[in-house]
Amino acid sequence: MASQIRSLLLIAANALIPIAILTFASGFFPYKPFLSGLAQYESLEYGAPPEAPFDKVIFMVVDALRRYNGPLCSGIEAYMTAILYIRTFRDTELITAYSLISNGAALPFTAHATSPTITMPRIKAITTGSIPSFLDVILNFAESDTTSSLATQDTWLAQMKAKGTGKMVMFGDDTWLKLFPETFDRADGTSSFFVSDFTEVDHNVTRNVPESLQSDEWSTMVLHYLGLDHIGHKAGPRSPNMVPKQQEMDGIVRQIYESMESKDYLSSALLVLCGDHGMNDAGNHGGSSPGETSPALVFMSPKFKNVGNKDQKLAVPAPFEEEFQYYKTVEQSDIAPTLGALLGFPVPRNNLVCLANHHACILTNIQQERIKSKSCSEMPGRYLALLQQHFPHLKAKALPRTAKHYQIVLMILHVSGGGSLKVYTSSRTMGNITTRG
Repeated sequence: MASQIRSLLLIAANALIPIAILTFASGFFPYKPFLSGLAQYESLEYGAPPEAPFDKVIFMVVDALRRYNGPLCSGIEAYMTAILYIRTFRDTELITAYSLISNGAALPFTAHATSPTITMPRIKAITTGSIPSFLDVILNFAESDTTSSLATQDTWLAQMKAKGTGKMVMFGDDTWLKLFPETFDRADGTSSFFVSDFTEVDHNVTRNVPESLQSDEWSTMVLHYLGLDHIGHKAGPRSPNMVPKQQEMDGIVRQIYESMESKDYLSSALLVLCGDHGMNDAGNHGGSSPGETSPALVFMSPKFKNVGNKDQKLAVPAPFEEEFQYYKTVEQSDIAPTLGALLGFPVPRNNLVCLANHHACILTNIQQERIKSKSCSEMPGRYLALLQQHFPHLKAKALPRTAKHYQIVLMILHVSGGGSLKVYTSSRTMGNITTRG
């Protein structure tokens, strides 16, 4: 009898193992439904949508480009300590990106990237405005994977293609080609898995830049450089190869910006320099350390020099509070709605974030009010079901009134450690709601 009981217990214990694994997997790799189709502007009773400040975007991703974690200083020691967006320290000489920030032609941020800090989920966050899942960690390493394609989802790339104002070109990491098949009219992809290649992987990108800058046929140019990330993986951020690589990236920024200043058809182009993620002190990424979750983000254009409202200009550098937060911190997912406002297309339908206050200085008051009005009208239909599903104790009926009363652009839901749900808005922080479970 005792042996039979032991056998039954053993069978039950073995049966519980796959059940436990499935239970864990369903929570750790949840299915995230998304809204199909492209967002569209609603018809206005009077007037027309405001004219977009920009008509072209050059989106330059430097893989693993993180924020600097110390005060401004000179000397090679500061250069080797950490990776700023790309700074050279030759006495008092600063590189292009920092000089543009100093003269008001660039707006710098620290873009908070949620874990997992690897390329595929970070590109998804940047282009959709949503928060990827850990399932993308597995898909990131499958070179032949096509299940993670964003071809049917609403992204800022899909919106730019739908506008039809120009061709789409892409040079660099072929992850973009896997995520967006048949999106680009011209592409030159490079593989991210030859980690020992510091040089050719970037030359294959740069060789396409001069010819593209001479053409007015495109409206969207995506550049994704992998060399800096490869150096970090092989030798860490203090590698002697890091300084020349940063100087090489600076040369690309300078070349693009000078073209924006000299060519009439690029006068309304926007250059976005960013990292998809950062890196830790060992040169790796994927986790949630400050270095990994704090990539750089800089918006550059000669038009920014004409922003005359001093009260709206960014106070940079921001007070130093934590590691890798030298400039104002925004969510990396904020990039999608911000590009929508700057380039004149609707915010992607699966976007969960908002146009941050720090970007408001770029827009006119009319543009800001229409974006707020549009976002507030969409808020109930897009988010009440989500809120009720995950937080049934919240009073759904009060949320639309709250949105209307406070003119909330969009509510950003961010679950922090300890079970605290922080509800942020573009105009004020509504506070913390403690959750159980």
